[in-house]
Amino acid sequence: MEALEKELREAELASASTGSEMKELLLLFREDGDRRAEAEAKLRREEREERRLDEKRERDEREHVRRVEAAAVEARRQQDREDETNKRDAALRKEEAERAERREEEAEGRRQFEARLELDRSEARQQHEQMLLLISSMQKSK
Repeated sequence: MEALEKELREAELASASTGSEMKELLLLFREDGDRRAEAEAKLRREEREERRLDEKRERDEREHVRRVEAAAVEARRQQDREDETNKRDAALRKEEAERAERREEEAEGRRQFEARLELDRSEARQQHEQMLLLISSMQKSK
């Protein structure tokens, strides 16, 4: 019987040590699983952060492009306004020059008219004086 009890105790010890080994294996597997899960979680966090940074860079780049385009559009609008102002100013200067030229032509026309009128009056006076002389000489000869 003692032999049986001894075998039973040895079997229990072997069973206990096997259980302990199993616990150690389970603990090792659990720790390994925890490390893997932590590594995967860290990798996911890093990937999320990288995606977030990529998206931020893309947004910043799009915003920069939008600002550059908006500045170009505003510059074109400003240039168009300046061109329109320059056209309007040139048209006003041209119109004023045409008006000044017309006034000058009208003044020249008046001067020429007055010169012709003065010439005509002078000729009329001379003809009148000649006529008076002729009449006077005709009256003396009668």
